[in-house]
Amino acid sequence: MHDDEQLLQGEIRLPSSHPLHRQIGLLGLTEADLTLLRRIQPHILPYMKDVTRSFYSQITDINELRDMIMAHSTLERLHSTLERHVSEMFNGLIDHAYIMKRIKIAEMHRKIGLETKWYIGAFQTLQNELTSLVYVHIGEEPTRIEAIMAVNRILSLELQLVVQAYEERSRMEREQSYQEVKEELKGSVSQLSGELARLTTDTNETIQQFTRKGLEMNDKINLTTQSAAQTEDKAHRGMERMVQFSDGIRDIDLNAQEMQSQIMDLKDTSLRIRSIVGAVKEIAEQTGLLALNASIEAARAGEQGAGFAIVAKEVSKLAAHTKDTVADIEELIGNSTLATNAVVHRIRLVKDSVAAVHEQAEGTKEAFGDIVRQAVQSVQGLERFMAEMQSLLEMTESIGQATNEVAASAERLNETALRV
Repeated sequence: MHDDEQLLQGEIRLPSSHPLHRQIGLLGLTEADLTLLRRIQPHILPYMKDVTRSFYSQITDINELRDMIMAHSTLERLHSTLERHVSEMFNGLIDHAYIMKRIKIAEMHRKIGLETKWYIGAFQTLQNELTSLVYVHIGEEPTRIEAIMAVNRILSLELQLVVQAYEERSRMEREQSYQEVKEELKGSVSQLSGELARLTTDTNETIQQFTRKGLEMNDKINLTTQSAAQTEDKAHRGMERMVQFSDGIRDIDLNAQEMQSQIMDLKDTSLRIRSIVGAVKEIAEQTGLLALNASIEAARAGEQGAGFAIVAKEVSKLAAHTKDTVADIEELIGNSTLATNAVVHRIRLVKDSVAAVHEQAEGTKEAFGDIVRQAVQSVQGLERFMAEMQSLLEMTESIGQATNEVAASAERLNETALRV
């Protein structure tokens, strides 16, 4: 009898340092519980097929679980496996092999994709079946209650082992996933850092080239602006000279008009002189006739008319001289009239030329005005362009600084990624 009790004695065969002792202790599972489970095993095993049949009948009512079973195994095989698995709970022994077998089953469930919620639900179904079985077939009190509690404790340990294995597998998968993501991230960051460094170098070179070109262009614009300013200044001076030239031509035109007026006055005077000369000529002719008549009368008077004859002779000479002088004056007046007419003609030509030159001068002045306006607009446009160019150069410098900061950040990011 003592030997039979020794054979039925339950045992927790684990090293004292094994972490499972704390869980077993928390559950209140003892070797006495294992002994009790082993003693009621003969009363339970005959009904194990009924337990597994009822269990899978409820499980297969759920389409998702039924499809999972059909995809990875058969009901017959699972019936046999569950019978053996549950029977081992009543062997009264918890050792390393017992634990590893539960962990292996958990890994298989995890591998086929059985979610924790379904496992816990199915486990509760199994617990209900075993509790009912113990309640029906273990009739002695308080052995029935102790047996039910022992079954619940061993099932709780089973559940803990499986859930713990689930969690450990999940942790390992998360860790693996984390490592993969980390390595991928490190690679991506390193690649990105390298590309950023290359991009920064290329960008800096481009910016430096652009800055050099911009400075060269700025220098050329400065020279062009100076040249445009000089052109504007020369155009202003040319405009002033054209104004002076136009004013001079206007003065010439006014003087020519005044000269023409004076010559016309001279012509009028010449005409009046001609009229007077005509009158003098007529008087001289009449005086000559009177002198001739006086000479005739003096000749008739004889000696008494001798003195009168002398006077008549002198008057005749004076009349002749007057006629000659008048002829000379007429000739001079004629020549003067011809000269005056020629001068008037020349003045008209000069006035026409002056008018043409004045018109050209006005046109040239307008052209200079356009040149001045265009020069002013060009200078203003160049000054605006210079200001914009300066702003662009400042923006380019800012971009260069920002690019250097990006490069430094990329380098720090790469160093951080390598330390992860």
